[in-house]
Amino acid sequence: MIKRCPQHGFFRGEHCECGSAGQLLLDEAKTEQLGRLVAGGLRHFPDDLGLAMDSRGWVSLTRLAEVVMSRHRWASKDLLIALVQSDPKHRYEISDDKIRARYGHSVDVELDHPMNMHPKLFYGASEEEADRILEIGLKSASQRYVHLSTTPEKAWHVATFRTGNPRVIQADAEAAQREGVKMMIVNDDIVISEMIPPIFLRILSAKDIPKKEGSGEGRPD
Repeated sequence: MIKRCPQHGFFRGEHCECGSAGQLLLDEAKTEQLGRLVAGGLRHFPDDLGLAMDSRGWVSLTRLAEVVMSRHRWASKDLLIALVQSDPKHRYEISDDKIRARYGHSVDVELDHPMNMHPKLFYGASEEEADRILEIGLKSASQRYVHLSTTPEKAWHVATFRTGNPRVIQADAEAAQREGVKMMIVNDDIVISEMIPPIFLRILSAKDIPKKEGSGEGRPD
């Protein structure tokens, strides 16, 4: 659900960090409906919704609001802004009257986030996936960029949603970037990357992967 705190603005959940119960703007069901439509338009099928997307992934905020309101009578531009500003995963960003997804694209975009500064990055996979990745390199089958985690424990947590026997692949990001692989920081948890060749990858041993971090987080998307 999305609520508004009189002091701190939009937030998700029952209470603001200050303890305020806030004003309810959208219940869970409507938040989910709005989120799915926005994700589809900004990540996967902008043309189907009549959105003109530029090479960096930006579309008109006003136009997206019109699309949303045409499909959900209860929606508004203000609620669209509330969805973005309250999102704990920072999936989207707004600049003036433009909006874009920060990551997760299947459409062809050239994002311009800050260059990655982490020397090592991590990717969670099943045992079968890990073996194949070490042979052919790390690339996404369905998205424009590979999504990597900034810590091995976060990568392990992500992998638990796909397999009961997770493996964590470590990428030598520093070396890969020296060889021209483009990597960009999305937020504290996620770095996106172009294809990473096998020479920069290795599987971590289980003893090198703390399991506690992220255990309370939701499904990554």
